[in-house]
Amino acid sequence: MITYSYSQFRRRPWRSLAVVGGVAIGAILFVALSVMGTGFREAARAPLADIAADVVITHPTDLADTAQATQKSRGARLPFGMAVLNGSEIDIIRNTEGVNAVAASLQIWDFGGTSYVTVLGIDIEHSLQGTGGNTAAAESKLIGPEALLSSGLLSGRTFRPGDRGVAVADLHYARFFDLQPGATVTVDGVPFDLIGIVELRNGSQAAAANLYVPLADAQSLVGLRPDQVDQVYVQVADAGQVDTVVANLTEELGNISVMTEDSLLQVMGGIGQVSARFSQIAALVGLLGGLLLAWAALGGLVGERRVEIGVMKAIGWQSRHVEQVFLLEGFLLSLAGGLIGFLLGWGVALLLGQLPLPGVTETATQTIQSMAMVQTGDQTLTLPARVDAVTLALAVLASVGGGTFASWSSARRAASLKPAQSLSQR
Repeated sequence: MITYSYSQFRRRPWRSLAVVGGVAIGAILFVALSVMGTGFREAARAPLADIAADVVITHPTDLADTAQATQKSRGARLPFGMAVLNGSEIDIIRNTEGVNAVAASLQIWDFGGTSYVTVLGIDIEHSLQGTGGNTAAAESKLIGPEALLSSGLLSGRTFRPGDRGVAVADLHYARFFDLQPGATVTVDGVPFDLIGIVELRNGSQAAAANLYVPLADAQSLVGLRPDQVDQVYVQVADAGQVDTVVANLTEELGNISVMTEDSLLQVMGGIGQVSARFSQIAALVGLLGGLLLAWAALGGLVGERRVEIGVMKAIGWQSRHVEQVFLLEGFLLSLAGGLIGFLLGWGVALLLGQLPLPGVTETATQTIQSMAMVQTGDQTLTLPARVDAVTLALAVLASVGGGTFASWSSARRAASLKPAQSLSQR
């Protein structure tokens, strides 16, 4: 049976290649579209990575308001276009339905004579942190910049409760100024002992700064009260309720700016949004389209051999024997197409992984104005296109199964004809 099938492949190479090509196209589209959708979703999460938060809230203000807020052009000051959030507003955020936990920080700029430094004040005393659900798990899990410092620590240590007059430096800033733990850095003329160095990984731009200091020190530098900050990180109990929580917060607080996964997807444009939201549907449609091409090619292949089928049945072959032959041929052709699609789809995924996504970082820096001043190395992100074993297995199984079924269906129709009917088409 295998010898006969092989001889048919050699006699009708173009039909066979058409079947293989149709199945391969479906597999390639399935893998590529699945990878693209997953990649865009991961890229949208990148600026919020490592901080265990779903929403970052700031309070924007226009330049006129900023100018009237006794802001300095030299030394430590709040970032342009950002106003403070007070303790009462943080309480509203914390008590909003669906909010699991919150953390707060204060981002400030320090303009020197020839350079500037971005500084993030960390609430190491947890005076402004809290949970909405009052769960022990939420209380014990770090969110916001503390989570980033904990996961990105390279040398030295991070903050401990009660620390004052100490700082942690970003790796790129430390390298530029040749800083090591034990050195002294100054912010607006105030000295800080450097206790550690951290690295921002995975595009975690939602808590980016050159230097990190205790929140009380940052507030003292710009003359703010202990309950005043300019960034709040929100962890939502149910990720599917982020939009609802944001809508409720906007209604309660009015003029706020929020950064979420969905807001980052929007700036990626139509391709990013469609890929992230409908990638699985598009992948299935692509796979189905490839299988339809294979079905058409298999139908033509079986149609060309109706006379042979008539001869087979005339010399004693049963319908099931004919079906088995074509079932084997369909399986072999579909397997070849699925494996080719598997390899080419993997290659397409590697190419997709080289696509730059500058819009993700740009949007993060526009949403959180202070981040526009942070230099943390190469901030250009690429699409995190990764092929998982499940996607590849589904592509091969669906291709082989669909192609084999198409071959069996076509052969069954042909085998149902009587020998006289098949031979009359000669």
